[in-house]
Amino acid sequence: MRWCMWCGGADGGWGRREFLLAAAGSLLGAGCGLRQAEGYSIYDEAGDVKIGREMDPSILRQFGYYDGPELQNYVAQIGQRVVSSADTRFSFQFKVVDHPSINAMALPGGFIYVTRGILAEMNDEAQLAGVLGHEVTHVNARHAAKLMTRALGTQIATIIGIGAAAATGSGAAATGIAILSSHVTNYMLLGYGRDFEIEADEVGLRYARRAGYDPRRTVTFFRALRRHELLRGQMGYHGFEASHPDTALRIAKADTMAQLLLNERGPLEIRADAFTAQLEGLRYGEAKTQLRLRIYTVRPGDTLKSVARAQLGDEGRRFEIASLNGLRDDEPLQAGSRLKLAVSELLREPPREPGLDLILEQQRK
Repeated sequence: MRWCMWCGGADGGWGRREFLLAAAGSLLGAGCGLRQAEGYSIYDEAGDVKIGREMDPSILRQFGYYDGPELQNYVAQIGQRVVSSADTRFSFQFKVVDHPSINAMALPGGFIYVTRGILAEMNDEAQLAGVLGHEVTHVNARHAAKLMTRALGTQIATIIGIGAAAATGSGAAATGIAILSSHVTNYMLLGYGRDFEIEADEVGLRYARRAGYDPRRTVTFFRALRRHELLRGQMGYHGFEASHPDTALRIAKADTMAQLLLNERGPLEIRADAFTAQLEGLRYGEAKTQLRLRIYTVRPGDTLKSVARAQLGDEGRRFEIASLNGLRDDEPLQAGSRLKLAVSELLREPPREPGLDLILEQQRK
């Protein structure tokens, strides 16, 4: 049996009377808490879509829609490629939001968001596919509905109030939806708890692998996120806290799954240069810093030190370049590969080598 807060008994869901009777009966039964709540959810898949559509405009207002049609289309294409490898009854939308945080989020019903901040920290298409697979899993597994059922299962009066309001069509229905939306927002930003996050990690890796991507790259990205938080003290993506034991467990489990998935047939694409090329001009960091990513193609003989000196005017910034690109600061560079550089929006051209102006002047003479 199911109850849908947006439909009546004539639509196949429970009507107001049936729901109120069932809710009242549940109060009399033993074990009316968490364990019993596992067997049902307080709304169905149509409810997922309803909540997603209701919340999508507010998410875009809060985070901002990133003004970059080519990047938007690219992320959507990768997302749909991942979705094609997943068994789903939802129609998915993928959007890049204009926010510096390192995050990706999923609303119920198939609305997926990635921040420009998390894209800047990624280094290949396989990593993007793994993160999108993680978010797709949250939607397919209906993690938000399950957690809200748990949370509201011990507040049956609240559920009854939401059901009655929706059934009568009163203005209080909006209040009920607002209660659910508040819970969804918390899950989006803070994660769905260890068990559901582990499930999303592992199933998301499977989706990415079936779509033709190397799942090991996602694990590499997870490790980088953990180091990132340790060094910079920022909130981790979906609970990736550097000091938390659960994070180490999640990464270990994801690594085991990735190794197992290598036995499946099919390509193991990474597509680093294709991904990095899409980040040209991406706004980087807080808006007040006025930084954007410039994509530099490595030349024969380049080192991180020489690139930092020639392109950023300070060879000490090789550490910054290494961190941004997931490299060691002494790692040799391969000619033809691409590097992300964070440069000022005001800096249209890289600084010239010392003495270059004099050489150019002599050549003109």
